[in-house]
Amino acid sequence: MDKEHTAFDELSKEREGYIMKNPANGIEITCTEKFVKHWENRGFTIVSKGHIRLLEDEPEDGA
Repeated sequence: MDKEHTAFDELSKEREGYIMKNPANGIEITCTEKFVKHWENRGFTIVSKGHIRLLEDEPEDGA
């Protein structure tokens, strides 16, 4: 039987993206190109561009 495709599968897939940081408070985020302008409007700057995953780890059973 085929594994059901979940939102977790989509978010953990590797894709082109950005790591951005807000120098005022030190918060760092990961986003796709679609959201770069939105984060820049909130004071974030691009730290690096490359292959990213929006979610890294498998959720634990029972979580």
